[in-house]
Amino acid sequence: MPGILMLFEALEKEINDYCSALSEAESLSGSVLVAYEGKIIFNRAYGMADIEKNVSNTPQTIFRIGSITKQFTAAIILRLQEMNLLQITDPIINYLPDYPNGEKITIHHLLNHSSGIPSFTSFIDYKKSMKLPTTLDDTIHAFKDLPLNFEPGGKFEYSNSGYLLLSQIIEVVMGRTFASSLEETILHVLGMSQSCQDNHRRVLKNRASGYEVWGEVLNAEYIDMSVPSGAGAMYSTTEDLFLWDQALHSNKILSKQSYESMVTAHQDTYGYGVFVYHEDINNVSRKVIGHGGGINGFASEYRRYVNEELTIIVLTNVVPATQPGFIANAIARITLGEKVELPERYAVIDMDYKQYESYAGEYRIHEEPGATIKVIIQDGKLYLSDDHWFMFEICPFSKHEDTVSFFIRGMQGKVVFTGDEVQVDLFGGTKRATKCGENV
Repeated sequence: MPGILMLFEALEKEINDYCSALSEAESLSGSVLVAYEGKIIFNRAYGMADIEKNVSNTPQTIFRIGSITKQFTAAIILRLQEMNLLQITDPIINYLPDYPNGEKITIHHLLNHSSGIPSFTSFIDYKKSMKLPTTLDDTIHAFKDLPLNFEPGGKFEYSNSGYLLLSQIIEVVMGRTFASSLEETILHVLGMSQSCQDNHRRVLKNRASGYEVWGEVLNAEYIDMSVPSGAGAMYSTTEDLFLWDQALHSNKILSKQSYESMVTAHQDTYGYGVFVYHEDINNVSRKVIGHGGGINGFASEYRRYVNEELTIIVLTNVVPATQPGFIANAIARITLGEKVELPERYAVIDMDYKQYESYAGEYRIHEEPGATIKVIIQDGKLYLSDDHWFMFEICPFSKHEDTVSFFIRGMQGKVVFTGDEVQVDLFGGTKRATKCGENV
């Protein structure tokens, strides 16, 4: 026993060293929980829950969890099937009689993103509509008459719209709101007292604020939480999600048959509300069940390494600076015996402003025809931006002849300029681009 305790203490230190280094580099603000064989072996928090009020994150901090909500929605549907109140093979016209193509779209298609229904979050007016209070009926009305992207069952295409329809089917069958159904079917049963569907009037002790990095840390754009419903409207804590993890994978919520249907990949790597895939760690292919989530200032990751009985939950509140998927992957590698280097720290070197000016401009990305990134000077600082999703300050740390390397402040990434060429290492990938426009 002492030997096992020493092993867990060493593991806890290694995980904390990694997370602390990320936090010091402004690349982690949130809560992290790791459990092995049903026991929590790591449970810590980093960064600020509320920057303005100087409130730190704790393991009890409440975060919006975005699309991790989907597995709860899927589980309610499967529970209703167990109660013989519906069948996942049913066409949705049985429950939504006025829905176009409802006779050929099944509940199964909605669960595994193979319905062909366009995702409402991809609509051009979504950034406006997300700010407005709505109902399920009204949100569904915005996409119900649009043509399908493909015939139902034809392929996998992630669609938040499908999970709104599942939310409405739950309301029709249970005769109450999705939030009430969620509480009655799962949350109260498991004692998940710090979890529910969010709304703007709800007062929550220990609630984190969401932030977005756009050159600087800003309050996240507002979203009315009546919009995402069963596609992404829940809030929770790492500790509550651990309760869910333990119940889900021990058949305390679903029957063995329902559970197996949920965690079987039906289209590509997607089951019902969860991704099902394999990840190579320490030269072993590991089966993973999990899902990420992202919603206005919050990003999250839930993973269960099945054979290892390893659970990793990362909930964060500064995006996109904090990348919970990469953090969860690194923690898994640490826990399963791989060597993981600590995040690099760089010292800024002096650079002439004229050289900054030489880098400013638009760059055409080699790997994505028609796509560009921009390098911008603002208030004497240099920024990398795609005009839509991010704008990060970049700082020089190395120069060799005509090659100058920059780190991305608050991100684990680099930008390397060589003449008119730039290489960007960010979000786990590498992109190369060539300067194509006037300085900006």
